[in-house]
Amino acid sequence: MAETARLMKDGLDKDAVLRLRTALSAAAPDFDGASFQRRAMKGLRALELKDRVRHLISVMTACLPADFPRALSIVVSAGENFPAGDPDDSLNGFACWPLIDWVAECGLDHFDLSLDALRRLTPLFSAEFAVRAFILADPPRALTTLAGWLTDPNEHVRRLISEGTRPLLPWGQQLPVFRSDPAPVLELLEVLRDDPSEYVRRSVANNLNDIAKDHPAVVVKTAKAWWQDASPERQALVRHGLRTLVKRGDTGALQVLGFTTKPKVEATFELSASTLAIGESLELALVLKSKSRSTQKLVVDYAVHHQRSGGKVSAKVFKWRNLELAAGDVVQLARKHAFVPRSVRRLYPGEHRIEVMVGGQLVASASFELI
Repeated sequence: MAETARLMKDGLDKDAVLRLRTALSAAAPDFDGASFQRRAMKGLRALELKDRVRHLISVMTACLPADFPRALSIVVSAGENFPAGDPDDSLNGFACWPLIDWVAECGLDHFDLSLDALRRLTPLFSAEFAVRAFILADPPRALTTLAGWLTDPNEHVRRLISEGTRPLLPWGQQLPVFRSDPAPVLELLEVLRDDPSEYVRRSVANNLNDIAKDHPAVVVKTAKAWWQDASPERQALVRHGLRTLVKRGDTGALQVLGFTTKPKVEATFELSASTLAIGESLELALVLKSKSRSTQKLVVDYAVHHQRSGGKVSAKVFKWRNLELAAGDVVQLARKHAFVPRSVRRLYPGEHRIEVMVGGQLVASASFELI
């Protein structure tokens, strides 16, 4: 029998609670581990992921000393000596999440002490959610601290700077101050753009992509400057940071990356079925013929217009391929797209439309019924 698929909330289960108890008890011999475990497990299974985090933070607060500096020293020690768990478990790190977010929940009145604790804990499980509470509370003060970490020898700390300041971090609180004015964030990213760690550079690219959603011209200007004499690693960063603008067909972004801004193509697009069951895959077939007298550098994407609850429709754009098409040439592209429910995307039956974009311009579309 196949193993039942685990949900992300399963990363905060009985085993996670036991690991938390073990770490906190080792950090403070007088910590009442039995009481912590009993309270932590009460009602835990009925909760979703973020509610589990909040519940475990509440139980930690009740069981830790009322004196914050003393409690923080226990939490930091517990984090720095946390039981490793199963290295093959993709949800292994979730057990540390409540430990880190406890600092944000309880430590705003001890600003500098708490931020330093997050610096020490972030290698355990990224503090990108927790640090946002301090940025929202006092942006200049938090930025001063983050800037002091730019040369930290630990890549997890440097990544926390770029990931923690993302204006639109998924699952995280938005940062309106940086959505309005991204200049302070761009100053930090400027330093991190050539970081030796790909882990950090990837985060810088994601931050740049967030900023592009509110300030496309600013990001295009930044990308153009960064592209000058760029190493292959920085070029990859810029390409990833411009991905949303490229999908939108932003002329400036396409120009930075050398793509044709006004593609001249004739397109034929077909789907392998007119009806598809949820859980099955659909084959997409595209033929592009050049109508240009010169070679075109093309970016090809496709958008799936999903049915949503209440009769609404929303589109998600997927990468297909980048290619060069000589004058008069024809290219055939094919791929499969699986319509399988995900934890972040529920599927609803009904008519779905797929649109093909070349350089952000609609060139073909087809529809099918999802049942």
